[in-house]
Amino acid sequence: MASTDLSAGGKLLVVDLDLTALCGDEYAQRWLSEYSEKAFETAHEAGNIVMVATARPPMTSFDLVHRIGASACAYHNGGIVDLDSEHSSLQELSNDQSIENSNILRFGVPVERCVEVCRQLLEQIPDLRIGIEFNDTRYTNFDLTDVWPAQEYQLTDFSDMPSGMAQKIMMFPTNEQRELVRSLVPDDMSLLISEDDLWLLMNPKATKRNAMNLACQHFDIPISDTIAFGDDLIDMDLLQHAGCGVAVANAKPEVKAIADDICPSNNDEGVAQWIEQHW
Repeated sequence: MASTDLSAGGKLLVVDLDLTALCGDEYAQRWLSEYSEKAFETAHEAGNIVMVATARPPMTSFDLVHRIGASACAYHNGGIVDLDSEHSSLQELSNDQSIENSNILRFGVPVERCVEVCRQLLEQIPDLRIGIEFNDTRYTNFDLTDVWPAQEYQLTDFSDMPSGMAQKIMMFPTNEQRELVRSLVPDDMSLLISEDDLWLLMNPKATKRNAMNLACQHFDIPISDTIAFGDDLIDMDLLQHAGCGVAVANAKPEVKAIADDICPSNNDEGVAQWIEQHW
């Protein structure tokens, strides 16, 4: 276990959503339980600050962030960092031209650069399923509902993209394509892999760890007083650098191996149980 005093308040809790704080296994059928909502309320009452850190865009996580009562949120794995979730609007978060709210920080990649990279990848891998996420819209060269049945998207050949700052390039490479995709990652982007199948190219500053650091600065909380919860490889950097990294029991073996503590699985409301145990 980490040396962090877990019984005292004044901590920053950084919580992943999918397969961590949310129950359910299928993406379209995941939910936040009433028990978990009450646990987060207990954490607040004990003097802690809760931050959500998720791969999801604002459109599919905004309501969850508010039900958790999070004071901050890192959307798109840190591509958008909202340091005042209580007062920020979904419209502000979903529009890269919205600059009036100084508490919303963006770490994206120009759409034009994303288009260039997509075309370079498609030259080498013509049947690669790839897309660009921009302002809560997913522009893809394939039917996205084959992967996420309930998600809206716009089919494109990337010749008609709007201008602006995109959050990420998203890909679903086959097993045969993965090694080549790795070799083609451009130097100005970082590769993140979420739940094995979803591969992301993002601004290197778009990480959950960076979002946690920004929140610590904003709320004047030392890194040693942070507690991070996660399940996936994409969460490892966050858990390793938090004061205490907690993996859910359903986390990947590599994540559990580096965690300071392990709580019950997401379907057993493990994060809520951990909070209840310590506060």
